[in-house]
Amino acid sequence: MGAAALGVAQSQMQQEHDPKADFPWWVRYMAKGIGILGGFVAMFFAVLGFVTLSPTCMIAVTIQLVFGFLIIALEAPFCCTFVDFIEKIDNFSESRTFWQKAVLYCGMGIVPILICPELNTVLGGGMIFASGSVYGFLALGKKADQQTMMKSAAYDPWEASIQQV
Repeated sequence: MGAAALGVAQSQMQQEHDPKADFPWWVRYMAKGIGILGGFVAMFFAVLGFVTLSPTCMIAVTIQLVFGFLIIALEAPFCCTFVDFIEKIDNFSESRTFWQKAVLYCGMGIVPILICPELNTVLGGGMIFASGSVYGFLALGKKADQQTMMKSAAYDPWEASIQQV
């Protein structure tokens, strides 16, 4: 391991364990874990779906298989070390924000279900969609403290505009 790679690993570790981050490290790892699990479940149900005789469902499970592999490549690039360009995919994935991952994963989860709404695609695509939902909740951010929420609940913009007149 070169000095540059060691520096990158150290900066990534500092970023993951940053006390000023919005979420603790275990929440971010849980989101990654759900993404990895969703990718494997999607690939498993896609392989099971190949026994169908419907051509549209064959297309849907093929797309689901590709999406499952893509999620594994985005979330767990160490599982795909045999692919030459996996480092570029990892750098791309790590530079994305939570809302971008949420939109991407939810979209990838919906496509197979819309093409063929059978059990294999609903379970596989549903797991991909669930991973996108978790990233969506992470994108929303932490809940405010109680005082901030009480001030927000007590503020009535309509009443404030009437008092200004």
